[in-house]
Amino acid sequence: MKNLKLIIGTVLVLFMFTTNINAQDIATSNHTLDMGIPEVCLLDVGDATAISLQLTTTEAGAQISGGTGTGYAQVSSIVSSLETRTITALVTGVPTGTSLSVSTVIPSNGNQGGALGTGTAAVALVNAAGAVDLVTLIGSCFTGTANDDGYVLSYTWDAGAVGDYGSIVATTGTSATVVLTITNVI
Repeated sequence: MKNLKLIIGTVLVLFMFTTNINAQDIATSNHTLDMGIPEVCLLDVGDATAISLQLTTTEAGAQISGGTGTGYAQVSSIVSSLETRTITALVTGVPTGTSLSVSTVIPSNGNQGGALGTGTAAVALVNAAGAVDLVTLIGSCFTGTANDDGYVLSYTWDAGAVGDYGSIVATTGTSATVVLTITNVI
């Protein structure tokens, strides 16, 4: 029995020397990262002050004209697949007998990126006539945050149709409000 114990002990010792036993981790491992990007839909006009538009003339017999000004609309947008966004404008407070229009230019000063969409040229903004499209096909993008970053909105205010000219009255301190809205289009 002693011999049998000795033989079994010797076999076990030899087996331990020939077996590769590792008591440590393998050389590589990994982490699983659960990642997500939420939809983002932010619109701002920055630190803009009121845009001053004045109609005037310096020549007897000429109609008033010349009310132009520029503003900016800044956007951060992350859309889901197959979705775009549109910026619309709705106006109130345009004085009777006058007309207001806006042209929109896509940002191009280097502080923007992504699918910025398509601007519009000379869209009429009419009191209580409903919202009009200013920028379409906006995808995932950003337009920058400086005062002169973003979509360039060029406003033109002028005398309306000749037939409406008689309804124009002198005003000071009158304000029109343009409400910009960004919406999803599927």
